[in-house]
Amino acid sequence: MKPNLAPMRRIKLSDQIAEDLCRRIARDRLLPGDRLPNERALMQHYSCAKGTIREALKALEVQGLVTMQSGPNGGAEIRPISIEAAAQQLRRFFHFQELDFAHVYALRRSLEVALSINVIGRLKPHDFQRLEANIAECEAANASGQRRIGRLIEVDFHDMLCDASDNPLLVFMCRFLNSLLRDLVEFRSESLVEHEAFGSHNVASHRALVTALRAEDADAVSREMHKHMCCAEHFMRRLDAKFREDLLSSATPDRI
Repeated sequence: MKPNLAPMRRIKLSDQIAEDLCRRIARDRLLPGDRLPNERALMQHYSCAKGTIREALKALEVQGLVTMQSGPNGGAEIRPISIEAAAQQLRRFFHFQELDFAHVYALRRSLEVALSINVIGRLKPHDFQRLEANIAECEAANASGQRRIGRLIEVDFHDMLCDASDNPLLVFMCRFLNSLLRDLVEFRSESLVEHEAFGSHNVASHRALVTALRAEDADAVSREMHKHMCCAEHFMRRLDAKFREDLLSSATPDRI
């Protein structure tokens, strides 16, 4: 009996060309502002029609790798891919997953400690000014009862630490988790008492972190960030559980 083999998917020529152009960009170390060869040169190189080349370039444009310039000297220009654009693609994947705060903090507990240690000695006076201004903004939001805004501002504090890091992979992972937190906060209730205690904790933790970072005390920085992440996870998971409870209790019979 012959084994049941899955049919092989035929890859479109334009997709093959797009993938080859991606490799070429990496191999030739092309930088933002550099140009790919024009359409005619690409048609000759790949021995294909103009429509196929345009389809391949359109795929690269959709991915954010190039931008198409018009005019006689136009063509595909390499563009930088922002962290936000790359993270947005990953976030779309997680829209179809059952994601909660526990999943985020399982990674965030260790990554934020690594980030805080990485930026010791890299923070400049203007960086500390930004961090302290952020703390003051958090206090103002908490005092005025703007709980959701306060939570989002607090996440910005951690993005500011990313700005001082020299580890692009660590920065991407931390910023991506921060973007997930912002998404999750958007769906959480505004009326929870826990928010007030959470806001007070975050302000105190961020102040302690700034003090330890100014002193360039690695042990204190690690200790404060780890404690901050554990407490933040505790609060977030309580808010998450409360949110689910409120959601279920408010459901009407025809919605269940």
